[in-house]
Amino acid sequence: MKYHMTRKYFFILISLLILTWSCDKDEPEVQQNIAGNRVTSIYIDEDGIKWFGTENGLSAYDGSTFKNFAVEDGLPENHINDIYGRKDGTGSQLLIATRKGAGILDKVSNLIQSIQILLSSNSGLAGDIVTSLTHDNKNVTWFGTDGGISIQYEGNWMDSDENDLIKEYPITDIAPGPDSIAFICLSGRGIALMNPGVDAVTTVTYYEWPFSPLPSDNVQAIYIENYHHQWIGTDKGLAFHGNFDPKQQWELFYEQDGLINNNVLSVRGDGTGVTWIGTAAGVSRYDGQDWTNYTVEQGLAGDSVYCIAIDPNGSVWFGTNFGASNFNGTTWTNFREE
Repeated sequence: MKYHMTRKYFFILISLLILTWSCDKDEPEVQQNIAGNRVTSIYIDEDGIKWFGTENGLSAYDGSTFKNFAVEDGLPENHINDIYGRKDGTGSQLLIATRKGAGILDKVSNLIQSIQILLSSNSGLAGDIVTSLTHDNKNVTWFGTDGGISIQYEGNWMDSDENDLIKEYPITDIAPGPDSIAFICLSGRGIALMNPGVDAVTTVTYYEWPFSPLPSDNVQAIYIENYHHQWIGTDKGLAFHGNFDPKQQWELFYEQDGLINNNVLSVRGDGTGVTWIGTAAGVSRYDGQDWTNYTVEQGLAGDSVYCIAIDPNGSVWFGTNFGASNFNGTTWTNFREE
């Protein structure tokens, strides 16, 4: 009798385990660690969820735990180049750029409901290697690819009228201005200002040397403070441009001025007049007068800072070559893959 009761409880336990597995098998495992240590992009959504793009997949952090997503969960590729968000008719979407197309992720909080993969073969993308993307206040989504610039607006697609030229120069960053013009950063060609036209994305002008005194035509990052204030990061220094005219109101910053390193990889402002500059050798904080520099010695996770995001709580997030860092003004907190 005792043997039969033991066997009965054993089968009940096995059944419960199978039921639990079947309920959870479609959910990504809740991770206590970020998906990868090379953090190339950070996006903070309307719910305060921090989304991290890494070389090993996508991570969602709600302030206490991580959920990690990879190819097996439906991503086009694990290496994430860029992240941005947008609203559609039914809810919130997360946009991701990869070397195998773009992903449109329908989400609720930190859960992904469905994933649509965009390629040049099934959409209006100019190329399959998507390096950068953004969404502007005119409801236009911009995609930078190895084939040039594509935009999506109300279900329609348009390419740039200069894609044959642009595709020769890697697109490193895209930043929308307060109107319909977007600033397209190019490695080797400066910045192209582009505006959606009737049939194509029209190029307004270029910022490039010698017509614009950029430290270098290898532009790697841009932050638009407002229409006439642009912070531009190059591989040979930082530029501030306070005018729409490409020849006027430039100010350049280098290591001798206080910048921690001339190879600028990322730039972001916090809305209070403070600009954060990520470089290949640490991060600089500039308030318009004084510079403060931070490296791994002060608590930064890694010295190569690929991306910066400002948290609504006032703290700053940094994506580095050795994990993500959060800095609240006094304390550093780092997140790394185990």
